[in-house]
Amino acid sequence: MKSPFYILYAFLMLCCLPVVSFSEENTSPPPSNTGMEFGSVEERRLLAELQQERQTLDREKEEIAVKKNELKRLETEVDKKLRELTTIRKDIEDLLSEKSLQEHKRIKELAKMYEKMEPRNAANIFIGLDKNLTISILARMKTKSAAKILDTMDRRRAIELTAAFSKLQQKYMEEKDN
Repeated sequence: MKSPFYILYAFLMLCCLPVVSFSEENTSPPPSNTGMEFGSVEERRLLAELQQERQTLDREKEEIAVKKNELKRLETEVDKKLRELTTIRKDIEDLLSEKSLQEHKRIKELAKMYEKMEPRNAANIFIGLDKNLTISILARMKTKSAAKILDTMDRRRAIELTAAFSKLQQKYMEEKDN
């Protein structure tokens, strides 16, 4: 039984020993692996995966840069629109303020005109006017003139206008306090 074992051992030893050549032709060093040559299939596969991953990362980096530029452009556009809207809002507020001043002026003129009228005629006209307009006119009239007009008016309408006028004055006083 020893003989097959010794034969196998001897064979393995011979296979593992380096082959030494004494010829002068084979004195050059073995080729180097500087040209990215890999000995195994696994190394080549890993290299291909790394290159593909690098390409993917480069594409994603470019996409991020494009999106970042687009975002900056959109931000600039939004800021521009916001400034435009702010300007438009200010213009609208100015126009509304001017309109309000003109309305107050017209109501003041109407109040003067109704003060000069006969109380009965003014009361007849007030019956057909909007309640808020009537209250605004009465509020700008002299107290004595307003009282005469309310006195000649239908009782129900006079009570309604007086109550609304009272609420308007109360609201005005609260706004004035704040």
